[in-house]
Amino acid sequence: MIALKRLVGQAKVQNLSCTFLDKKEIAKMVPNMKVSDLEGGVWIPEDGVVDPAKLCKTMAFLAAQKGVTIVEDCAVMRVTSASQRVKAVQTSDGTIDCEIFINCAGQWARQLGQQADIPVRIPIHAMEHPTIITKAVPGMEHVNAVIRDYDGSMLFQPLQLGCLRIKGFETGAKSAFKDKIPTDFQFKTLEANWDNYGFLLRRLNYRFSGCDHQPAMYMVNGPETFTPDGTWILGEAPEIDNYYVATGFCDMGVSAAGGVGQALAERVMGIDGPLMTDLWSLEIQRFFEGHNTRKFLQDRVPEVLGKHYQVAYPLTEYQTGRRVRLSPLYPILSSNGGIFVARMGYERPMWFTEDSEVIENHVKGGAMQETFAKPRWFDDVEAEYHACREGVCLVDMSSLTKFELWSKGMEVVHLLQYLCANDVDVPIGSIIHTGMLNHHGGYENDCSLVRMEQNRYFMISPTSQITHAWEWISRHLPDDGSTQISDVTSKYTVMNLIGPKSRDVLNLVTDTDLDNFPYFTSQLINVGQSGGVKALHMTHSGEPGWTLFVPSELSMHVYDSLMTMGKDYGIINAGYQAVRFLRIEKFHTLWGEDFDRWTSPIECGAAFLVKFQKATFIGKGALLRQKEEGVSRRLVQFHLEGHDLDSDSWPWGGEPIYRNGKYVGLTRSTCYGFTLNRMVCIGAVHNFEPETRKRLVVDNNFITDPSAEFQIEIAGKRFLATPHLHPPRMSAVATETGLKYKPRIMPSVRTSTL
Repeated sequence: MIALKRLVGQAKVQNLSCTFLDKKEIAKMVPNMKVSDLEGGVWIPEDGVVDPAKLCKTMAFLAAQKGVTIVEDCAVMRVTSASQRVKAVQTSDGTIDCEIFINCAGQWARQLGQQADIPVRIPIHAMEHPTIITKAVPGMEHVNAVIRDYDGSMLFQPLQLGCLRIKGFETGAKSAFKDKIPTDFQFKTLEANWDNYGFLLRRLNYRFSGCDHQPAMYMVNGPETFTPDGTWILGEAPEIDNYYVATGFCDMGVSAAGGVGQALAERVMGIDGPLMTDLWSLEIQRFFEGHNTRKFLQDRVPEVLGKHYQVAYPLTEYQTGRRVRLSPLYPILSSNGGIFVARMGYERPMWFTEDSEVIENHVKGGAMQETFAKPRWFDDVEAEYHACREGVCLVDMSSLTKFELWSKGMEVVHLLQYLCANDVDVPIGSIIHTGMLNHHGGYENDCSLVRMEQNRYFMISPTSQITHAWEWISRHLPDDGSTQISDVTSKYTVMNLIGPKSRDVLNLVTDTDLDNFPYFTSQLINVGQSGGVKALHMTHSGEPGWTLFVPSELSMHVYDSLMTMGKDYGIINAGYQAVRFLRIEKFHTLWGEDFDRWTSPIECGAAFLVKFQKATFIGKGALLRQKEEGVSRRLVQFHLEGHDLDSDSWPWGGEPIYRNGKYVGLTRSTCYGFTLNRMVCIGAVHNFEPETRKRLVVDNNFITDPSAEFQIEIAGKRFLATPHLHPPRMSAVATETGLKYKPRIMPSVRTSTL
């Protein structure tokens, strides 16, 4: 019910009518349905059903009236390109010159993508997804509501005379085709598969009494496409400019069609429309090449279909297609109790535990947590958090995106000055944090740049940006080849040495004078017997420390050196969850979670990283207009009041934000602040016009006005939330240094087993 309450909270702010029902009310609406095992349900009065064939014909008729030409029985053979831009479409009826191509080919979209001059990756896979039409079910003659039974992973749609159309979402579903989709497979169905899908009838008999002993009239078994993460695919392909994709709707194509069409039209036409923003979770560029292999899709997609009706707990992870991209540290981190998640195919540690039951469950592929409240891993992450704040810890962050850019002359500097909002023409060894913006002023890339040489830069971006950042930079490279880019993500193992004692530990294993190593600079250092370690005097947590980019063949020696010499300082392994809690508490925002390509530096409080005095850079005009006219949303940090850590549901992102009772936005990232001793949320706050939902200006006073009362709704319960536009003041933790300092193991944290 907590999951339903969260969904209802999000639905209501979109003006979708929802009503909670208890068992008695459900039984009154559906008299013959078993309700004894239910806690309750949700009724959506405006939920409806359409005939997809009739809808398609109607839309085609209306399109034709507006001048659209529809050609049937015409096969698309190939999409050709010139200079990585769509040029023409070769069909069975001839070649059509065009500037824009949209791949809406459904289950054929992946095959069609591979038929382009430059193959386009579209990771979808067709699964058997049957529908069973039943005989009349007693008591269903006058029921109109579509019934979704999430516990049974079933959908029941009433038909005429009390018959039902039933569908299921079961892990272990079969692929629709062994290899490619047959060329003549159109307006066809698959063979009925009662052996695999007979369970649907057993669940029908469980939920409805009095059914015929052979309740099915017939099965319609057809293919349905799903994606590796169960979310639709939209947007412009990274391989070819003006090649757009809209596919992989995971059994929601009809209900999504209107909004998808509008959003795609806005994108193609470059219109800053209401649906153009906040769609990063649907973008095709969220995938990388490993997601599009046939083996991966055959393994992953059956699990995706099975999770379609399961409760989406926080940190839900897929178990198929795992352990493909591994850091050299993975074996030792795993043996030390590491709990991992996969990001862009890369296994990275979230936290470490000594709980043998949790470790065994993780090894077997069990759920990471099955609660919306205080998680079991809370104490483990707390220990790692305090090690970062008070001691020293090591975090494997090898999955970070890492590029090198260079030129013979100063071309790379000129390119980056044009792409970046910050000034990149800085002394060698300096680190610059900057955004690469689009013409709307939104972030296409949020990165740190290290100037390694006069004409060579090293770039670090979030893991999720590897496809998107590569595409954005590549499309702006000079045609003469004067500037080059290389993906060196796999070349380096990244060790984030965090905490006030990090300097003491690093001093023991390097010949470098750390007193002559300013903050936000980079040097090549040795660690133990390993040279060539690229050390950045910065962390991704806001705490003191170094990020070490270690050539992968040297990684185990560097890790052993740090953990051995750091043992007396209480060094421990830590994971991304502790780093995440640290950055949220300090109001450090993250691309892809707190902001994306439609969010500007002004909206997320990063205008200080924009050098307006530069002659030009992409997005400068849009930012100048925002400075003059104001922005329609702001990223705000909220501290929750009256929230009980142990008994209340936690915020996990996506919770509605209210100002004086009026909906103004959703939370993005959340954590428990161990220093602030309260729940902390980062949210995007808008100022909507009540009737039209037009976005109005959000200024500082809209956030900080003493008469404004902000609340955040968590699973139906609202909590007072104090807004902040700037990071909270958090005292630094001092550590003893020098000859008088005696290393000691912190008594409240664990040590690692080497």
